[in-house]
Amino acid sequence: MAFRNIYIENPAKLSIKNRQLVIQQEENYTVPVDDIQSVMIETRQCSITVPTLSFLAQNQVALFTCDEQHLPCSVLLPLGNHSRKLQTLYYQVHLAKRTKNRIWKKIIQQKIRNQAHCLSLNGKKHVEKLLDLAAKVEEGDRTFCESQAAQIYFLELFGEGFNRRHDHVQNGALNYGYSILRGVLARDICAYGLEPAFGVFHHNELNSFNLADDLIEPFRPYVELWVAKNVYPEDLIVTSKMKRELFSLLFTRVPVEDEYHSLANALKKTTSSFTSCCKNNRATLLKLPELMILKPHEYE
Repeated sequence: MAFRNIYIENPAKLSIKNRQLVIQQEENYTVPVDDIQSVMIETRQCSITVPTLSFLAQNQVALFTCDEQHLPCSVLLPLGNHSRKLQTLYYQVHLAKRTKNRIWKKIIQQKIRNQAHCLSLNGKKHVEKLLDLAAKVEEGDRTFCESQAAQIYFLELFGEGFNRRHDHVQNGALNYGYSILRGVLARDICAYGLEPAFGVFHHNELNSFNLADDLIEPFRPYVELWVAKNVYPEDLIVTSKMKRELFSLLFTRVPVEDEYHSLANALKKTTSSFTSCCKNNRATLLKLPELMILKPHEYE
């Protein structure tokens, strides 16, 4: 099982030799590709061969690259690795509207519960108010409980005046963390033969990853919990240390239906369960994460 997430912030050359990723820097490092879940190339001074790109994609490794602001701007996704993509796509396209609404209800309920737990772990107020909203979510979230919860949650977590649209360090850290989760989800969605543009709730014609934006929702509080505890308004920039630690959240321990996984594997677990929802036309099969205190996942 792949368990390594590699972060490259210094100049390097990447290649493949004997199923090993070779990282050439001042010293050379090799990592078995079978052990790698994702690679984040944060530096702009990195070269990589085409066979390396192909081999990583064939082995379902999510490869991130960053822009001039050192924010993730692209992810290399596997294509055509699923043995029954047409069948999976058929189930996804024909998923009943009622089932979609029930899936969205389940997603939003768990997202709000996780937000409530995030407030609790930070010693904040309004935990019961959020839990009450979670209990009131209807199919398709027709009464907009998600947006009501967000108005309470972000102001309580980050303070009065906080706005997700403002350009400051906390939002920068949140966006960086979200981009990592979204990229891993996009990789998993493609690996399972699903079409990432076909969402449950999101349906923007200009968005190629509507489904990733659906499934990411209950995972966002993991990023928000880390940012609330580690990033402050007086910080000037999202530092390299912050980025490394946000990337390392993929190793965080996450409970999913009484089983513990790394966050990266929990994302895969949710994606896999969504394929079961499509195949059986049942929302109850969707497996979602619960928020817990941040601690590294230990493999037995």
